[in-house]
Amino acid sequence: MNYSKLKIENCKLKISAKRGFTLIELIVVMTIATIITTALVVQQSKWSDQLAVNTQAYELALMIRQAQIYSLGVKEYTAGTGDKFNTGYGIHLDKSASNQYIFFADKNINKKYDSGEAIETKLFTRGVTINNICSNNGGSNCGPPIFQVDISFFRPDPKASVVFLNNGGNPPGGSIAPPATISLRSPNGKLSKVIVETNGQVYITQ
Repeated sequence: MNYSKLKIENCKLKISAKRGFTLIELIVVMTIATIITTALVVQQSKWSDQLAVNTQAYELALMIRQAQIYSLGVKEYTAGTGDKFNTGYGIHLDKSASNQYIFFADKNINKKYDSGEAIETKLFTRGVTINNICSNNGGSNCGPPIFQVDISFFRPDPKASVVFLNNGGNPPGGSIAPPATISLRSPNGKLSKVIVETNGQVYITQ
């Protein structure tokens, strides 16, 4: 019998046995990989949801700022009409149409949106909607029920005119005061707030 050959074969078997995974090791590795992947997917979903509502909040804030710039820049509403000195610009939000807002020209200068004054209707994307409209900085006491808000600007003042309305289009009763806080909500419940102060400052919080 060739003992040298047998010894070599035994060594090969030992080396081969050390190269593979046992079933338990494989299960442990797959379990860890699954846990990590699941955690990453969940976090990615939450991050994407917050990003969606934050993006829409920034776009709304930019449109409010655009209304302010149009007013201060004496933007002419209709070319050749000469009405540019008498027109204010603003944003109208209504909880009953929670997936959109209206950029309007306040031609009759009543500081409210009226039929026929719309310049553009902007839609919130990615399932974002208006969650709430509040006065008094949107604190725990949101004040009387507010269904609509009109935020407008008039030359030469950079300050914002904020008008709160109930579901009948009339001023709500009780004590209400700016700033206006528009709370936006993502499909999965993430919130982002656009706050408009009477001095014309616009900022975003979560």
